[in-house]
Amino acid sequence: MFLDMLRKRNPALINAAAVLHKSGVIPPNTYVIDLDSLEKNVRSLSKTAESNRLQLYYMTKQIGRSGFIGRIIQANGIKKAVAVDIDEAFNLFEAGCNIGNLGHLVQPGKYQWDTVLTKLKPEVITLFSLEKAVQLSKSAIKFGLKQDVILRVISEDDFIFPGQYGGFTLEHLDYSVRELKKLQGINLIGLTCFPVMQLNSEKDGFEFTSNLQTILKARDILLNQGIKVLHLNAPSSTSCETIPMLKKAGITHGEPGHALTGTTPLHAYNKDLLEIPSIAYLSEISHMDEEHAYTIAGGFYARSNMTKALYGEKLNRETVAEYASPENIDYYGSLTRDSNMIVGDPVLYAFRTQIFVTRSHVAFIKNTNSKTPELVHFQRRGV
Repeated sequence: MFLDMLRKRNPALINAAAVLHKSGVIPPNTYVIDLDSLEKNVRSLSKTAESNRLQLYYMTKQIGRSGFIGRIIQANGIKKAVAVDIDEAFNLFEAGCNIGNLGHLVQPGKYQWDTVLTKLKPEVITLFSLEKAVQLSKSAIKFGLKQDVILRVISEDDFIFPGQYGGFTLEHLDYSVRELKKLQGINLIGLTCFPVMQLNSEKDGFEFTSNLQTILKARDILLNQGIKVLHLNAPSSTSCETIPMLKKAGITHGEPGHALTGTTPLHAYNKDLLEIPSIAYLSEISHMDEEHAYTIAGGFYARSNMTKALYGEKLNRETVAEYASPENIDYYGSLTRDSNMIVGDPVLYAFRTQIFVTRSHVAFIKNTNSKTPELVHFQRRGV
């Protein structure tokens, strides 16, 4: 999906991956991330958000959700994280990172609230239901706390990804807010929904989903009940391109994830975006038959939209990459074989990914433009 743009905008990453594979520094089944470019992307996002008076939480699930990268991001301007679940929050917190938003997309368990409040101490917690609000409030009261919360809101017209259903329905929100106001351990300050942005049909820009209107209608319900709405969070494809759109729509917070590595959907089609593509997936030809070369895998993703790959000692040859079916374990990837292929050749893909659901390692590298690129951190996938 991103291979052509990577070749145009960051060929140094491709060359560095080839060098580090040949030297044995980076093994196959490893995502390679160009830290120099990623840091520039973070600074661009931070500057754009500051000029538009929009607050950002960074998302790390798509790049391995490690404390190492969290510290790098914070050092370059985005100071707090959104954790997709409590495990990601622990990874980041234990490395000294600040937790901004917890609970969206995955709610903490019933008996985890004490730890959330006394250890992780997120700036806000996203709630999906009255039941979770009651659990959180009881825990907060026990410690003499009052936790700021935002509500995930949904309506029947919204687009919600499978596996991500849930939230306060717009239809019953007025009643829900009255009940929430009775809870002494929480302070309702805002709303969220996902996804609020999508690539348009022409693939030349972003447009809002109907979910934005759900947030704005819900805001009016809160205002009518005397709630001071301080936080309207509209995640999905938050980038330098969309931050001004979010601000104009009345949004206060965004959550860049793929923009950190220049891999939002629009980055596959527009070479003029501020963020630079800075991630690729490195593999190696394991074996071949008459028609195919098979690559060591573990890092493919069902929504990757990959169609081709680079191979060869210098990663300068191109071939067709066959779709990896999510119905089967990706022990190997499959390439169309040609006469130039050799077992042991490196293979490079560039596609949309979510590293935290793969079995892949992550290599963070610097100095890609030099003859001696440097591996500065290797995140090995646990067994």
